[in-house]
Amino acid sequence: MFSDDVSIIVVSCAAGCATVLESEIAALGMKVTWRGETAVETEGTLDDCMKLNLHLRTGHRVFYMVGGYSGVEHPDDLYERVVRIPWERYIEQDGYFTVDVSVDTPSIRNDQFAALRVKDAVADRMREACGQRPDSGNEVEEGVGLFLHWTDEDAAVYLNTTGAALSRRGYRVQASQAPMRESLAAAIILSTGWNGEGHFLNPMCGSATLAIEAAWIATRRAPALLRTEFAFMYLKGFDMAAWRAIRQQAIGAIRSVLPGKIIASDLDAAAIASARANAEAAGVAECIEFDVCDIANAPVPEVPLDASVIVINPPYGTRMGDTVQLRGLYADMGAYLKANAAAYRGFIFTASPDLADQVGLSAKQELPFFAGALEARLIEYGGYDRSRRNWKTSDDDATGS
Repeated sequence: MFSDDVSIIVVSCAAGCATVLESEIAALGMKVTWRGETAVETEGTLDDCMKLNLHLRTGHRVFYMVGGYSGVEHPDDLYERVVRIPWERYIEQDGYFTVDVSVDTPSIRNDQFAALRVKDAVADRMREACGQRPDSGNEVEEGVGLFLHWTDEDAAVYLNTTGAALSRRGYRVQASQAPMRESLAAAIILSTGWNGEGHFLNPMCGSATLAIEAAWIATRRAPALLRTEFAFMYLKGFDMAAWRAIRQQAIGAIRSVLPGKIIASDLDAAAIASARANAEAAGVAECIEFDVCDIANAPVPEVPLDASVIVINPPYGTRMGDTVQLRGLYADMGAYLKANAAAYRGFIFTASPDLADQVGLSAKQELPFFAGALEARLIEYGGYDRSRRNWKTSDDDATGS
């Protein structure tokens, strides 16, 4: 069993996802103490880190602080502090560790020199405490991962309890041209407010990342159940029995019967074949209905349910000439959303404001995200007045549906 020491835990995420990540951490019963643009801070034990790694849909990595310092002006100051950390509690003497760094301080011109000073401190501490030092390097993600965050004169050293990013779910056996990162897909879905109780329609689904993440949310499946390896497994004191108990509890929470339908459609038959393969790998193929069709004929369930959404992730027109060609497609998306306004809240995720204007509907709200290096928006269009059965494009301009 890991130590029950409570320390600061920092969970990293993509820009735009921190608000959703904060809600996820709070839902797990953990208090959020700080939220930045690309990270959320909480407190807990290494056992809590295992739980976070298993359940977080929008986070990338979970870091457990083992040392935090102020007044660190020079690499030698860093060494003197890091060498005092009881590394023998975390690393096997015949083990392996790596060091990653994020450094922004005047005394360091080469980030790798800071990493080297951390390695030296760990090795010297282990040699003194155990008579032997573990191996270290940068080539593999196996072993104990350490992370140094050093800004100006403030430095903190963490255990990277995750290893490879949590966005690597393990179900993507086939990909479309520009697959969406799984953690971003989850953040988009959760940002719509959809919780698995209504229908989820995903026209232009590509390789079905959005539909699969929606199926995992609806079935209440922990997103890391397919993973077999985490960095915390290499820590000294890792209890496999405790980890299996956490996993079994998560497996027991999965539900198989869904109140609504999840429908993924695409004009490209090859994309739907890839989508089916990915859904099979994710264990949710039976939860998703697939259809080959264009946006105008994307299926809509006859029986509406409250809390149902349409989420579309169209091409963004990032190559020269694409924007002109895609204007008609965006207009078709607007027509599809307007036609189904009675029962669905409609969302489009795009990195092209110019193309978004072609939808022809007023934006109710826009949430910023990043698709890789591209600044994007999750746009909710309009609102629906059920009493008058009108699509409202703005407060003072309504057209008949």
